[in-house]
Amino acid sequence: MPSKAVGLTDAKIRGLTPPSSGQVELLDQLVGGLRVRVGASGGKTFILRKRVGGSVRNVTLGRFSDAFTLADARKKARSLLIDLESGKGLPQPASSAGGAVGRLTFSVLWAQYLERAVRGKKKSASEIERIGKKFILPRFGDRLADTITRSEVTALVEDITYRDANNPTPRAGLGVHQQLSSFFTWAMPKLEKLPANPCRDAGRPPLPKARDRFLSDAEIRVFWQACDTLGWPFGPGFKLLLLTGQRRGEVFDAARSEFDGDTWVIPAARAKNGKAHIVPLTKAAKALIEDLPVMDGSSKLFPVAGNPDASVNGFSKGHPRLLREMAKIMKVDAVDHFILHDLRRTVATGMQRLGVPMPVTEAVLNHISGSRSGIAGVYQRYDYQREKREALESWTGELERIVGRLVPT
Repeated sequence: MPSKAVGLTDAKIRGLTPPSSGQVELLDQLVGGLRVRVGASGGKTFILRKRVGGSVRNVTLGRFSDAFTLADARKKARSLLIDLESGKGLPQPASSAGGAVGRLTFSVLWAQYLERAVRGKKKSASEIERIGKKFILPRFGDRLADTITRSEVTALVEDITYRDANNPTPRAGLGVHQQLSSFFTWAMPKLEKLPANPCRDAGRPPLPKARDRFLSDAEIRVFWQACDTLGWPFGPGFKLLLLTGQRRGEVFDAARSEFDGDTWVIPAARAKNGKAHIVPLTKAAKALIEDLPVMDGSSKLFPVAGNPDASVNGFSKGHPRLLREMAKIMKVDAVDHFILHDLRRTVATGMQRLGVPMPVTEAVLNHISGSRSGIAGVYQRYDYQREKREALESWTGELERIVGRLVPT
């Protein structure tokens, strides 16, 4: 289908309807040769088309996404056009099948990196794949890895950090910088023309201040009431976070086989620190778990409706709903913001207030630091099972004092 000249914007690109078959290309009016190609599958890809040496060349710039917008495509296209005018030429096609050029394409090397250095060896493999797919590949996927510069890494990290000028996300930027740096450290032996890891001196945002947010007694009371209005799965799930002090993923991705009477065993494969963790269950926590609906054919504690093998997600919607419900109960425009991880800090703070020794609090949270790290962790093998149960019983009693009855009769 012939291409059309339109005034492209991100909003227009998002709203483009895929053709019933084949693909359609829309030209940008600001940068000559820049087009967005829309396929029948709905994928939208920026390309630069130029005549070079008597033949037409197509250079794929990247797939349209929140991390690679029209502005990013224009910037990349202009950079390539400047290279062309200065005599550098355009990048060789990544499809030089099996040749040296194809093997050095970032996307090819990234796939090798995931397969050979990440999958099966790192607990964070799924997170590394997510970061690559969402942020890194849209920007660098079609580039030769040895042409990526320090300034381009800096630009990517800054774009991710300051996507929302009013709400910077330095941890997201730092995460991308970290994964890119690890990739280039692995890939350097293959990249003869790359003088150094481009991430080494690239800019990165400062580490955010350590969070110190925890819920007050009044907020805990409203939190519990808001959870009652949310219903399944987030209502009981969020309550379980506060009752046990465990991490969001450990609670919401739990399997029913992990629970035996008044004990919950989080396997090493699911624990953040890679160590199996025994969580004593109080009567309130046990009753809450027993009251959860069971989906036929699912082993999950919080299964997805229609997909029994998957656990619920959607926290980007569930958490804001919680905050809105709390604001309604408090009759305010908005509550003081907190994240779900702050519930762990609320549990830890509450236990300290109740006089629970720090080593026991850390044992409850499966948090290896301070008294349980370093040389102390090597020789201190006591697991605090009795003390953990007593601490969680005390904390549950404190919640009952604040909230009232925790489990409906």
